[in-house]
Amino acid sequence: MPDARRPPTRGGGGEVLARILHVSDVHCAVGRLEELLASESYDVVAVTGDLECVEAARLLRRTRGPVVAVTGNVDSLLVAEELGSAGLLLDGETRRAAGLLFAGVGGRDPLGDAERLLAGSPGGVDVVLTHYPPRGVLDRTYSGCSGGLEAVRRLVERLRPLAVLCGHIHEARGVASLAGSLVVNPGPLLHGYYAVVEVAPGERPRAVLGSLH
Repeated sequence: MPDARRPPTRGGGGEVLARILHVSDVHCAVGRLEELLASESYDVVAVTGDLECVEAARLLRRTRGPVVAVTGNVDSLLVAEELGSAGLLLDGETRRAAGLLFAGVGGRDPLGDAERLLAGSPGGVDVVLTHYPPRGVLDRTYSGCSGGLEAVRRLVERLRPLAVLCGHIHEARGVASLAGSLVVNPGPLLHGYYAVVEVAPGERPRAVLGSLH
């Protein structure tokens, strides 16, 4: 597997790529989160839920550079409040970071978040952060069931972002596409997995799956 730990690169025209460090399903592995943040290079950290512990959210508050995050289905109100008070929470909202427009669908109220984003008809969204994957894409569980959401799929098909960053299904780690959008599930940081997604003007995003192992 390619090693994601490398210096930021540049596009063919010399433009600096926006380097997104994608983390999901931390599940209280605060030590691994701290190790990754200290060892990897990035322009923005994107977290797609299931921090599970307030300590993990507090660590993100102290992270260098911008952080955008959505909640996961196991994240408590305390975790959501910690992220919200730090200005990191993106559930049902859009925010610009590292030159990109992010939209977020959290795990606490994914249907409501998706509806709010669709009702707002945001234009020019570059990256969708969602805890649950789109239905039928990187959502297959060990039992063979699809764990993705149709509401997320509709949102992606409407917004047509450059990239969709998701998590939740630990066993569905990988890279795929939907309606022209790159879809990335980095796997759970609980087990040392993460991804780096690079975006450059006029180029398709590129994703590299990484591991702390």
